[in-house]
Amino acid sequence: MSQPDYEQTTHDHASLLVLLKSIGTQLKPKLLSRLYERINKSLSKLNIVDSSGSTREIIIRFVRDYPVENIDWGDFQTHRRLLGLITFSKYDEQNEFSELCRLHETLKVKYNDTLYDSRAIFFGPVESDSINEPPTGFVPPPNFKTSAIYYADELCPSLESQILECLNALFWILESKRLKRLREKSDRASLLRAPFEKKELIGLDLDTAAASLQTVNDWLWLGAAYEGLCATSSMILYPNLRRSLTLHRNSSLQETSPGKRRESQSLPSPTNEEFPKTHIPHLLPPEEIAKKYREAIVHYSKYQNAAIVETEASFKATRISIEQNSPLQAACFLNNVVFNHINLSEQEKIERFTKLAELYSSFGFSRKASFCMRLAALRYVSPNNPNRDWKQCYNLLLQSTSGFKLSLDPAEMTDNNRKGWPKIQIQILNELIIAANQMGNAALATRHMTFILQTLFNYLSPNDRKDIALQLQGVAQQCEGAPVPLVLESGIVIPPANLINIPTTKEFKLKNLQAHLQPQKIERVKEDHGPFLFTPINFGSLERKNVSKNSVEFLWVDGDICEVLIQLINPLPFELVVSNMRLLTSGIVFESLPESITLPAMAGPIGVSLAGTPREPGTLEIHGFSTHTLGVKSNCRLRNIPGMPYPSYNITVIPALPKIDLATSLPQTASFSTGQNIVTSASVSLYGGESTECTITITNCGQVPIETVETSIKSSLSKIKEAKIFQWSDDNFNSQLPLLPGASASLTLYLFADMEFINNKDQVQKSSPRISNAHGSKSWPTRSNLTQSKKKPSSLPGNSGKNSGINSQLAKLTIQPPSNIIVEGQLMIKYSGGEGLTAGYCRVSSVFISIEMLPSVNITSWDVLPAETSSQFYLVLDVNNMTNQEMELYYTQSKCIYMGGRESCRIPVPVDRCPLDKLSTIESGDVDNELQKLCSQHTAALDEITCTIGECVSIGVGVCNALERPLSNLCLTIDFYQDYQNGTCNYKLDNLLAIAGASKVMLPTLQEYGRAYHECRVVFFMPGQFKLDIRCSSNHENSSSSSSSDKNLTIADNEWRYIPPIEITAEDY
Repeated sequence: MSQPDYEQTTHDHASLLVLLKSIGTQLKPKLLSRLYERINKSLSKLNIVDSSGSTREIIIRFVRDYPVENIDWGDFQTHRRLLGLITFSKYDEQNEFSELCRLHETLKVKYNDTLYDSRAIFFGPVESDSINEPPTGFVPPPNFKTSAIYYADELCPSLESQILECLNALFWILESKRLKRLREKSDRASLLRAPFEKKELIGLDLDTAAASLQTVNDWLWLGAAYEGLCATSSMILYPNLRRSLTLHRNSSLQETSPGKRRESQSLPSPTNEEFPKTHIPHLLPPEEIAKKYREAIVHYSKYQNAAIVETEASFKATRISIEQNSPLQAACFLNNVVFNHINLSEQEKIERFTKLAELYSSFGFSRKASFCMRLAALRYVSPNNPNRDWKQCYNLLLQSTSGFKLSLDPAEMTDNNRKGWPKIQIQILNELIIAANQMGNAALATRHMTFILQTLFNYLSPNDRKDIALQLQGVAQQCEGAPVPLVLESGIVIPPANLINIPTTKEFKLKNLQAHLQPQKIERVKEDHGPFLFTPINFGSLERKNVSKNSVEFLWVDGDICEVLIQLINPLPFELVVSNMRLLTSGIVFESLPESITLPAMAGPIGVSLAGTPREPGTLEIHGFSTHTLGVKSNCRLRNIPGMPYPSYNITVIPALPKIDLATSLPQTASFSTGQNIVTSASVSLYGGESTECTITITNCGQVPIETVETSIKSSLSKIKEAKIFQWSDDNFNSQLPLLPGASASLTLYLFADMEFINNKDQVQKSSPRISNAHGSKSWPTRSNLTQSKKKPSSLPGNSGKNSGINSQLAKLTIQPPSNIIVEGQLMIKYSGGEGLTAGYCRVSSVFISIEMLPSVNITSWDVLPAETSSQFYLVLDVNNMTNQEMELYYTQSKCIYMGGRESCRIPVPVDRCPLDKLSTIESGDVDNELQKLCSQHTAALDEITCTIGECVSIGVGVCNALERPLSNLCLTIDFYQDYQNGTCNYKLDNLLAIAGASKVMLPTLQEYGRAYHECRVVFFMPGQFKLDIRCSSNHENSSSSSSSDKNLTIADNEWRYIPPIEITAEDY
């Protein structure tokens, strides 16, 4: 066979093949299409009563072309035999009429092996006396033996009836042959064979062929048998699986656009009753149809000459899978078609890929459908195609964009909702640009290049960016780009595109005359007029205004030049000229000044000020700006520029206000955080605990007296911390008001370096795991990172679980020196006066203050040792001098020590011990001592706890904050472990017990003397002795983490542990 028939379905195995052929050159294509449409619509399915009186449904398949080579496969599959021939022609003279008759007879000879009946339909210059006789003056040749039909016009009202007569005759011819074959003996049946098997099987009779098939695997005929069985089953199971009559989509009846998708694949169900499917013995179930088809395709693939049969079988199996709603199975069959190589012409390849795209799209594989559609488009302009069609190529490429998630609307291709593969999208757009240029549509090419530079610029290589930009600049000289939609001949609308990212807008900032002169509304305190309602309509909200979301706090002054600062970046590797830049505004009268700029290659951000003057007070709305670059006019509106907070800005124009200058007695900061109200800065370095003063001088440099001033500090610190570091006197400054023009006033700001002297971060690198207390520690259990109290001594950081015998290791701990702390703040000065104060506006200026707090003393670790007397103990502290200077350190009222720069030492601080015998004399209201008494009694009265395995044991833990301050971020942990009495503890007891409830509870806050309670349950699976470790720790986030790999090592700022651990013995039944 020469080429596959991609429109074949399994129902075609039961159809009669009839060729509708046009001969001659006078018939117009539109007339032929109408004739074919009429015949195919009314005569594709016939109901004929046979000789036994039964009504037979006959399916007719009409084709417009059929290669002779396909007839050779008629013995292999009988539905490939061409059984009928109907020709259409038009003549004006006798010679032409004779030639048409000769051509018809030639076609009959051509298909003589399988042709049973034919008709010739002629359209002549005059009307004939009889429809089956030629007009007067026209005589057919003597060798013309075909029944002919003669019409004088194109209406031919009896066309359907004449063709029906031919089809009826064809049916009875086949019916007679069928009845004749039934009366023949089986030993006279001819041996069926494929075309390429003729030489191999010549002379073999039926018995020889049967014997050969029994001993030799004849894969080709076995595949045909499987396909026939699948076709028979599908015709019964899926009677509606037929091609649509309204759209001729087979290989020889393709009249519509290749890319157009059909609406339906099937006809309505037949009116006659269906056969009882369950009683047909050889009917394949639905799941077996695909399996047998797959086996048939595998058998076909073993024969190179059966490649077309294999391809057609794959298409048939695909349509059955679609009917079964099995998209993955359908895709599997189509993949076999893609990798099946057949020598086809370019037009046949276009048809093949178009049909693949149509089928892929029908079951939702849009990406593969677009891939095949693109291949079909490229075949239209292939070097092997003698008739290139760039218009068809462009149309198919345009249809393939959806599968690659490519939308030509820039609003749908933003970074937030982008989908698909940018490299593939760039390739498709480049092919669209090439097709548009070849079509001579410069406007369309300009639009696509503008689009690719706008939406896919970040995915282009530097060379591609340069090439597309220069190409756009050259094409735009033929047709300048404008932000208007383009309408194609097919009705498709290409949305407008703007070069909003060439140049790239980094910032769009509205400016006042100066940054610190920005006006603000004064918040007035409402007066209390008593219970009387003076404004019942407004309910006292006289100052309430409806403010839209795009209204900003920026205020401009009438008559002053106002600016908008735009930061632009040239992302292209060549010099970019941007001309005719103007602000896009509405509202009050605003005189916008044009601006041009030349951006160097790969430069930016470069600031451009677009200036203008408001000519009247009121509200001004700014929508963006316009540019002209690379030959394209663009309206860069804020709503389309990424990163812009509002689609437009509303600015109010107000009267004038006073102005001030600020100066400080401290040196300015080299760099500081940006702020729109910062006028000057001050910086200072202080050691922890050191303080200094900063004098701020305020000068009235305007023409309006300053009548009111308010000062405040703005920082990221808490209010308590902020009040310790920054202090000043408002009364002292207010006594210097009003401040006349040219006068000055001073404000003294006191700065204090408030730092922690305790190592409150995880800076101690612990080198050994936690040691069990069962060995008997001589030193008391230590705490870590408690905050120092001002009223009484408290615990300081130390090593958890260390023995006093090895407390000399304290000096060997690796200490990471704390880094400097930078505290930043802004002294906000709000002032107003004159008409601006009357209108309710003011200005705010600020001084940026940076304080570098250097560490002075740092306590790194601690431990508790017994003293010489039982009434005291020593609190041993490791202290580091973090400065490079000599330091005098007092650790008691009468004792001090001199420490050199970066020197560390150990200090024993004597602390009185609370006698245990006095606990009974303390009243119950003293919560701290009462808790200590209860804990001591509970510890002394501990007995061994026993339970049986499988028993649910309830464990309740109560926590009380005995400190005189609240605690935050507490973590209560309950851990079971087994002590092997050799220095090893096993905490992995997942196979020995199960805990119902949380073993770790977070307590956000525990107030002073506050209490918390947690309860959980445990079930032991195996007998043995277990210990219960209960601890409460105060954990804080730290940027540095411990490098130890021991899972039992817990890093905490503060930790309290229940000592000794509770022992529980689990016994067997």
